[in-house]
Amino acid sequence: LEYHQKSLSITIRVLGHDHVDVATSYINIGNVYGKQGQYVEALDYYQKNLAITIRVLGHDHVRVAESYMNIGAIYDGQGQYAEALEYHQKSLSITIRVLGHDHVDVATSYINIGNVYGKQGQYVEALDYYQKNLAITIRVLGHDHVRVAESYMNIGAIYDGQGQYAEALEYHQKS
Repeated sequence: LEYHQKSLSITIRVLGHDHVDVATSYINIGNVYGKQGQYVEALDYYQKNLAITIRVLGHDHVRVAESYMNIGAIYDGQGQYAEALEYHQKSLSITIRVLGHDHVDVATSYINIGNVYGKQGQYVEALDYYQKNLAITIRVLGHDHVRVAESYMNIGAIYDGQGQYAEALEYHQKS
């Protein structure tokens, strides 16, 4: 954290406040706070990142989508699921507009949204997003990829949570 803060200080001094490298420093500091469970601090740095990223790159940019995803992850970690879904949906929307439907970043957004629904016990919704993730992942990366195995595990976990053990076993075995 100390070195990220030093880096931020130097970057601001050299490049000014409105530069993507400053925004990246904010992400790095936010990541450290997030990993430490200091969600309020992480959110503060992610919001600073988002503001700069929008000003410098505009609303429809993958880095804005990544910023929304980071904020969604913090809200998810705090158990603020409505806010988490809001930010993950914003991330998904931008990612689809910028990269198209068949991209691994879209698949990642589907996982994030599915995770939030799963934590709320909304298994039907979670399963829907996990299956969308699986379809994209197979199309883009092929059947023999670790992300496909992770997708199968996620689907298996949802079936397990629903008490549908035969389906859970089938997907866990596929993984």
